[in-house]
Amino acid sequence: MFLMDQPPRTHHKPICSPLNADAHPARHLHGSMLIPLLVVITAILVGLIVARSMFGQAAGFEAASMYPEARPIAPFELHDANGAAFTVDDLRGRYSLLFFGFTQCPDICPDTLSVLASSMDQLEIMRVENKPQVVFVSVDPARDDGQAMREYVGFFDPDFRAVTGDDEALVRLTSQVGAQFWRGAPDEGGFYTVDHSGMIVIIDPQGRMVGRFAQPLEPAAMAADLFTLSRMN
Repeated sequence: MFLMDQPPRTHHKPICSPLNADAHPARHLHGSMLIPLLVVITAILVGLIVARSMFGQAAGFEAASMYPEARPIAPFELHDANGAAFTVDDLRGRYSLLFFGFTQCPDICPDTLSVLASSMDQLEIMRVENKPQVVFVSVDPARDDGQAMREYVGFFDPDFRAVTGDDEALVRLTSQVGAQFWRGAPDEGGFYTVDHSGMIVIIDPQGRMVGRFAQPLEPAAMAADLFTLSRMN
């Protein structure tokens, strides 16, 4: 299962005040004909400015929800399938796509990794040289050791990277990007499942969170957005 992701809330202050009809003598030249025209023109300009400030470049994306402002990621430390440290420095230099899950996930994890693999194939066809790195973050470190993670992500794409850490280290990252996870109680055989967020977090080459892909995912739309991002480097 995966948890529903909460959309980011942003607040914007008004950027203009009501028009004053007596502020400029030109408003009286043509009486009531000019005033409505100026009001309409001003409203259009204000609308364009507000839209640009709220959505930035998001209008050029098909599936990604881009944030109005990049959000820095504070230091954290996990480890990859080979035991090497994985920190915020590993998120710098190119775009990264973070997905949270676990290797025994029955549905959303394999489906998402399949879509990501398909998107990477499409970027290859588009001859994108600096493709984003895909990072699978396991929120089940007790069962997902290095070998399990390596074999799991390698099935979808050998270039995918898998990382994990103890709960404290995981929460240090998940709390910053809006991801959640919860482990159920083990049954008599010791098996348990994990609920987790299903979105894919987009990290820019400066190591900042800039947006997300929400479920359900569509490979072609995602590939188009990733191609757009590659041209913004």
